[in-house]
Amino acid sequence: MIRYEMVNMFADRPFSGSALTVVPEADGLSTAYMCAVAKEFGTPETAFVLPPSSAEATYRVRVFTPAGETPFGGHSSLGTSVTLARLGLIDKGPVVQECGPRLLSISVSPDEGTVTARQPVAAQEVDLALLTAAAGLDAADVLDAPARTAGFGPAFHYLPVRPGAVERAAGDIELMGARELPDVMVFSWDEATRVVTARVFAPGYGMPEDPACASNALGLGAWLVAAGWLPGADGTYDYLIRQGVGSARVGTVSCSVTVTRESGGVSEASVTGRVVPVARGEIFAAPGAVD
Repeated sequence: MIRYEMVNMFADRPFSGSALTVVPEADGLSTAYMCAVAKEFGTPETAFVLPPSSAEATYRVRVFTPAGETPFGGHSSLGTSVTLARLGLIDKGPVVQECGPRLLSISVSPDEGTVTARQPVAAQEVDLALLTAAAGLDAADVLDAPARTAGFGPAFHYLPVRPGAVERAAGDIELMGARELPDVMVFSWDEATRVVTARVFAPGYGMPEDPACASNALGLGAWLVAAGWLPGADGTYDYLIRQGVGSARVGTVSCSVTVTRESGGVSEASVTGRVVPVARGEIFAAPGAVD
């Protein structure tokens, strides 16, 4: 039998934030079996933990949505590492997650973790009209700001809007699929408190709506600095994201971005969140059941 844990990431109570299934001991499981398990559970992501192949890594993970494997482990890294620490399978403190070719730095305890990413990717211009339509909003809802991507791995698409528009947003999943737009983060910004109210539609990552996402949150820090909404001087700047407002689930992501002009601007970003366990059990289907 194969044990699993189900947790809520970026959550302050059960059944909030983003759901994740973790299979903490997945060595020997086939790709087909992992796909079947992820589809059966139906959580936005299922993380399968394996021995590391890199000497620098604490553990390796393969991540699957119900639609198949994803090469990016940033979204579920916090939930996976905190779960492993709670189970006593890794030590609390600094760890390194390996997912495909990427190594991700995490600081972990049994109930929360901090993910740090470095080396932001180059920004690309985006079609603001497409993002607006994808979010189900009108041009009058959108603020005048740079129309560009940002990220520390995959590049994400950001749509800054006026207060109140986030709650009215409705992702046009069919349009996004037809135009090959994998994601859009619709958000409003309170300059005085540095609080972001956001919703993320991400059909390209197997999630029509994502209640809380580490990868988007990291990239937003780089976007805010590029837009001049956070300072461009050397230093580390905090911001808070309340994601999923207006939907059935809300997550809270505490974030920071570090600017080092000597290195060319944004050098790193971090996100911190709590992880709440909600269920555990065993998978009875044998590893060869779907091969």
